[in-house]
Amino acid sequence: MLNFKLKTKTLFLLAGAIFLFLAVAGNTWAGPIEINYKDFIKLDASCNTIPGCIKLLLNAVVKLAFPVAGIFILWSGFLFVSAVGDPKKLEKARKTLLWTVIGLFIVIGSWALSVAFQTFFVNPK
Repeated sequence: MLNFKLKTKTLFLLAGAIFLFLAVAGNTWAGPIEINYKDFIKLDASCNTIPGCIKLLLNAVVKLAFPVAGIFILWSGFLFVSAVGDPKKLEKARKTLLWTVIGLFIVIGSWALSVAFQTFFVNPK
């Protein structure tokens, strides 16, 4: 019975990881991926203040975080599939998925807080 529960949990975690990956990366597959590196390193007039530099840095981090998180979610899915019921390997796969999702939430949260602070304190309307 325990083995069935473990397989069920693994299946649901893998399905959730695939769903999350498709939800995040679905828009990327709509067309060719174009990365303009000048936007990542752009230090023009928008980086003459600390909030402007933070905004540029966080935008670059957010743009890079989604593909990296997608790769790690795929990797954790591979770890789940290759674990074949081994508790140590399943734990490693769970931790990989958990920390990937936590890291993605931290990146998104920091970007959202930066935008909120900039909206309310720097550019109040």
